Order: sequence, then C-alpha cells, then structure tokens
Amino acid sequence: MKRFVRTWRYWVMGSDWKEVSLGEIGRVVTGKTPKTKVIENFGHEIPFITPRDMDDQRIISETERYLSKVGSVSVKNSIIPANSISVSCIGSDMGKSAITKYLSVTNQQINSIVVSDEFYYKFVYYNLSSRKAEIRGLAGGSAQPILNKSDFSQIKMFVPPLTEQKAIAYILGSLDDKIELNRQMNETLEAMAQALFKSWFVDFDPVIDNALAAGNAIPDEFVERAEQRKGIEKKDHSDTQNLFPDEFEFSEEMGWIPRGWMVESFGDVSICFDRLRIPLSKKQRESKKPGVIPYHGATSVMDYINEWILDDIYLLIGEDGSVIKEDGSPFVQYIWGKTWVNNHAHVLQGKNGVGTEHLMLFMQSQNLTAYITGAVQLKINQGNMNRIPFLNSGSKINEKFTAIINPYYEKVRITAEENETLVKLRDTLLPKLMSGELRITDAEALVENV
Repeated sequence: MKRFVRTWRYWVMGSDWKEVSLGEIGRVVTGKTPKTKVIENFGHEIPFITPRDMDDQRIISETERYLSKVGSVSVKNSIIPANSISVSCIGSDMGKSAITKYLSVTNQQINSIVVSDEFYYKFVYYNLSSRKAEIRGLAGGSAQPILNKSDFSQIKMFVPPLTEQKAIAYILGSLDDKIELNRQMNETLEAMAQALFKSWFVDFDPVIDNALAAGNAIPDEFVERAEQRKGIEKKDHSDTQNLFPDEFEFSEEMGWIPRGWMVESFGDVSICFDRLRIPLSKKQRESKKPGVIPYHGATSVMDYINEWILDDIYLLIGEDGSVIKEDGSPFVQYIWGKTWVNNHAHVLQGKNGVGTEHLMLFMQSQNLTAYITGAVQLKINQGNMNRIPFLNSGSKINEKFTAIINPYYEKVRITAEENETLVKLRDTLLPKLMSGELRITDAEALVENV
C-alpha cells in the first residue's frame, strides 16, 4: 500500500523522500557587480548574468554582458560553476530560475545554488522553476521586494533519492528538449523565408544574375552586390530564374527597380479586418473564462478566453502603444485558428496575389518611423499604413514565392501547436512529479503517448 506523508505543502509519496533547505542542497552564492567605472572589468571571457538574461531560458549559454578575467577576480567570491541554479531574488520579476551552462558571475539581484553531489541540479531547477509565485510571496509586498541570501537559503523542498531525482528531471527535460528543438526549427524556417524575401525583393539577386548573364548595365547602387553574385556558384533553377527581368529601370518613388515591377501601396495588396475587432474589459474577459482561445493585444496574447471572433490565418500589426521596435520595424504577430483580437492591433491578410506570409515578411523589412503619429501615444492608423510603398513584382513571381514559403509556414504552425501540447503536458506533470503524486512510470507513459 502506498504511504503518504503530509508535511509543509506537498503530499509526498513514500518515506524515502526528505525535506531539505536550499542551504542544505548546496552552497548559496549572492552575485556581485564589479565596479562599472573600471572599463577593464568587462570583456568577453566570463558570462555576467542579470535577470534580463533569464527570460524564457532554461539554460543560460549567452548573456548581454561579459566580464574580463580581471573583472571576475574582483568579485571572485561570486563566481559560480557550470550547472549552478540561479534565481532572481529582487524586483517585480523575481523568482525566475535558470541553469548556468558555463562558469559565470551574476549580479546582486540573483542568488545561486552550487548543487552538491547528493542532489541533481536539474531536479533542483525544475522544483524552483515551478515556484515563482511562492518565491515572490516570501519577499513580502514592498515596492522593491527582496529575498536575501539568508531567507533564500531557508526555502524548503522535498527530494527523493538521487536516482529518482535524475529520472524525474529526465522526463521533464525530454519535454523541454523537444520544445526547444521545435523552437529552433521554426526559427530556422522563418529565417529561410526571410532570406529568400530579401534576396528576391530587396537585393534583387535574380535580376542581377540575369543582367550579368545578358551583359546589361548594373545601376551603381547594385554594383557591389553584383560583384558578390559573380563569385557565387548558382544552381540551375531556370524555370524560376526566367520569371525575373534582366535589367533595371528608374522610378520616381523608389529609385532603381527591376524592369516591369510596379510601385504600389500596402493597401493595394492587403485587406484589413479591423471592423471585426472587439475590445474586452478585464471584467468581460473574466466572464469568458476559462478558455483556450487567445485574446490578442498590440504585441502579444493578453489572455485566454472561451469565445472567438476570427478563424483563419492573419497578420497582426500593432496599432498603438508599442508600435515599432528600435530599428523602426513594426511589432507583428502571425496568428491562425480561432482567436479574438482587441482594438490595438490591425488585422490583415494579403490579397491580389500577395500571400499573408509575404505581407508579413515585407512589413518585417520596413522602417515605419515616417508613418507613426503621436508623441506620447505612438500610433499607426490605417491611412498611413495603407500608403506604405510596396514594390509589386507581378503575379507569377509572387505566386512562385508563396509556393516556396507556404510549406515553411505550414510546418511552423504544426510545430507551434505541438509545442503548446508539450508545454501543457510539462506544466501538468511538473508539480505532480515534484510532490511524488505521480509515479515515474505513469509520467513516462504520458510522455510516450504524446
């Protein structure tokens, strides 16, 4: 018969689980920032971890800033080895957890645990990663909550024997590995689509290649690119290559463009569904819960509700608030399936032979600074958005481009949906495995079924 032990906050299966503090699990180290006025303290050798580096990262392999060896020596008592568990312990975003991939230093907002051999560092990470709200609560409700080293060291957790710790971490890690692999694959597919868009519609590589082959003149602004193209071994894609012209012509609006291409506007190749948007107050959103339908704002999903107003593939462009990034490009969201959109994002699809994905790649390449209005509250209205110049290559090239990139984005959608399933499974299994409520064999079966 299974024996359950009720202590602290968990139902723990079996008497071989024990309650320990973080201070017993390993050496707790509080980070420290070297003197910033000493330029020599910073370099490229030692990762310097801050809470910003911990966003959406399980394993920290890269950081915004690095220390020099001199800088790391100046804070030598704060150096932590690879496979330490770092937890943000100051500020509103405290409770974030991550694993260090390399020997590192953190700033003073982070406490880290150098896990001893009796415990498995990945098990410790997964336990703490599920307790962000609890860790935040331990710091109190001050404007600048702080969980100091002493209080952090007293946080308790239940742990099974080492072999079971490793088995639990393996199950959760296998899900995270697959999630990360899927994310990387989608990033690769999106990068491939962006590279093809740039080659065809920004750099005009096929047109340059045809012009070189025909001996036609190359405009001065493309001479450097033409020299680069001469050294590239080209594969035989004659059917596609023949769709492109072999010379350029000058346009008043955009300068030199491929012969026969038309300078149109964004409004000529997009259809706007803003009339279908419906904003919801927080009270209205609460009334439509629980749900799995994403409720989109200007830049991200704001909530999940149980009703939808749109069901297709759309491009969302932030209308106000966080409208553009530092490089001037707009905040875009690529969405599909059942969804609800509020009045802070334009809802768009491509038309007249231009696909929605083509439209998105175009917008991602644009600097919209000149089309933004408002000083305090930035905004891009429909009128300004619709007059953005769009260089239209014609139906044959547009259709060919869509035929190439559509399989990429079909895979992106499938993989993203798979990740949603994996994330839900991981988040369901994590607390049950950490409490001993779910047996390892049962968890393995659930993972295998997925």
